[in-house]
Amino acid sequence: MSIRSRLAPLALLAMLAGCRSAADLIFEPAPTDPLDGYSGSLAQAGINTEMDWGPKQNLLLSEFKNLKETHAKLEKRVDQLLAENQNLRNQLGNEGSALQKERAARAQAEAETEQLRQRRRDLEARILGLSIEKAKLEQQNLLAKIDALQQTMDSSPTEAVEAAATPPGSR
Repeated sequence: MSIRSRLAPLALLAMLAGCRSAADLIFEPAPTDPLDGYSGSLAQAGINTEMDWGPKQNLLLSEFKNLKETHAKLEKRVDQLLAENQNLRNQLGNEGSALQKERAARAQAEAETEQLRQRRRDLEARILGLSIEKAKLEQQNLLAKIDALQQTMDSSPTEAVEAAATPPGSR
């Protein structure tokens, strides 16, 4: 038999023995072991003990209280800002409705103004039409008077007109 064939079973036996020894490595810590999880910095840390958080040591309770106070202040500020925001939204809504009312009133006033302007234009047109009609009537009246005067002049003797005229040298 060669050496290889003799060593193969021994190597197999050593591997199996190695697996058994690896299983023996998992064991429960002894009660006096400082790293057993029951005694040590984490197990002894309470609300008033210092814990190592890196290069600085802080009191966990004081940090927690500070964070709670900061959180409470921030929540109070958020509530104030939400109330202020709601108040501003209400004011904006009120101003928006007032603006809509004002726009409606302005539109109504402009419509009434336009109606009054139209009525004024209509009245002015009527007055102008009546003035034209009056001028036509006056023109007809004057033409009638002129015709009447011409008829009276035509019917009267021309001598009387010449006698009534003043001599040219007496002026």
